[in-house]
Amino acid sequence: MTYDTIIIGGGPAGLTAGIYAMRAKLNVLCVEKENAGGRIAEAGIVENYPGFDEIRGFELAQKFVEHAKKFGLPIVHEEVIRIDTSERPFKVITKNNEYKTKTIIIASGTRPKRLGLNEDKFVGRGVSYCTTCDAFFYLKKDVIVVGRDTPAVMSAINLKDIANKIYLITDKANIKVAEPIMLDRLKEAKNVEIIYNAKPIEIVGENKVEGLKIERNGKEEIVKADGIFVSLGHIPNTEFLEGSGIELRNGFVVVDKNCKTNIDGIYACGDVTGGVMQVSKAVGEGAIAMVNATKYIQRMG
Repeated sequence: MTYDTIIIGGGPAGLTAGIYAMRAKLNVLCVEKENAGGRIAEAGIVENYPGFDEIRGFELAQKFVEHAKKFGLPIVHEEVIRIDTSERPFKVITKNNEYKTKTIIIASGTRPKRLGLNEDKFVGRGVSYCTTCDAFFYLKKDVIVVGRDTPAVMSAINLKDIANKIYLITDKANIKVAEPIMLDRLKEAKNVEIIYNAKPIEIVGENKVEGLKIERNGKEEIVKADGIFVSLGHIPNTEFLEGSGIELRNGFVVVDKNCKTNIDGIYACGDVTGGVMQVSKAVGEGAIAMVNATKYIQRMG
């Protein structure tokens, strides 16, 4: 069987593309290696998505999934390891299956950047990349947020009413965010201490996190804490595109205003295209990508 389109990724961009595909009565498949809904599920409170004054990220993600399922979008949970663009129909290859398709929508999103220290030993033992997922485990405890700009500020804000003390450690001389309202909320948090110009050196502890060794002003010191939240931003999930011929820039998929890649019949949308990492942008690009993919399918017959 050859699909009209295969969507790689089940976040807001991929699910929006799926809804549009189902409404166009296309033969479509969405391939998502984890839980559908995307990274928005990790957000605390979302206040800037139209139609919702305030909604938890997990709830918004669930609404996307429920909406897509209402239209009958087929979702399989498999990891795409590569795509073959050498002939048509294209092939989307997972660990267990090989699917043929006329068009591809790449909506594979991003994943958290790592510290690059000895964190593997402590993942699940005090090191986390998701405040929404793991903040509860640090009720009334001291924690560290490592990062800069918006991701770190939002992590600290998510923790302020749960943790006892939050150390926001950044290697910058200041914290800059796109939304001044976030800075205002950070200033209101009396239990947040910002440590500037600090370079993380080593996670300290035996079987669990006990602190973080940093270098500041030419001297080493240890900031004691029960947990470390890494909030350094994200990197695109595009390793499976290696050898596909799809143009990338700094790992992100290059697209035009129609969300089209450099290969006819292949489109990309959402965080994997870079730029502003917002759910509204992902949803908009998901719609644009699928509308143009539909036109392409109709032209090809």
